[in-house]
Amino acid sequence: MKQRSFNHSRQRGAVLLVALIMLLLLTILGAAAMRDTNLQERMAGNMRDHNLAFQAAEAALRFAEQEVKTDYANLINDNKYPINNMNGNTFAPPKVVTFTDFKGEVYKAPTYTITRLPHPGQLDMQNMVNPTTAGGDSLAAGESLILDFVLVRIEATGTGASPDSKVTLRSLYFVEE
Repeated sequence: MKQRSFNHSRQRGAVLLVALIMLLLLTILGAAAMRDTNLQERMAGNMRDHNLAFQAAEAALRFAEQEVKTDYANLINDNKYPINNMNGNTFAPPKVVTFTDFKGEVYKAPTYTITRLPHPGQLDMQNMVNPTTAGGDSLAAGESLILDFVLVRIEATGTGASPDSKVTLRSLYFVEE
C-alpha cells in the first residue's frame, strides 16, 4: 500500500479562518442578546412608570369621588369647585386641585377636577336597575323611580417617575341633592 504524505503547507491558516468566522458569529449573537436584554429592560421600566402614573391618577380619582360623596353640599357652598351656570352649554372652567396625599415617587403630584354637568332630565330607574342584582324587587312592574340628583364629572391626571408618562381617568358620579 502506498501512503500519502500530507502537505501541511497547503492547510496553513485554514483553522485560523474557521476560528475567526466562529468568533464573529459568537460576537454577533452576543451583541443581539445584549440589545434584546436592553430593550426588555427599557420596556419593563416604561411599564412600571405607566403603572405608577395609573396608580396616582386612580388614587386622586377615588379621593375626589369620596369627597363628592361625603361633602358635596359644602364643596358647592365654599365655591371650591365651579358650577356651570345652567344656561345651555356654557360652563365655568374647572378648578384643578392637587392631591398631595399620594405617597408614590412621581414626577408631579396627581391632580383632579370636579365639574358639575347639566341635568340630563328625568331618568326612568326601572330601565336602569336590575332588581335581581340590586338586592330586591322594590319597584313594581312599570313603576318608575325618579331621583333628584346632580351629575358630576371627575377627571384625575397622574404622572409616573418621568414627565412623559401621564394617565388621565374620568368618572361620572351621581350625587343626590
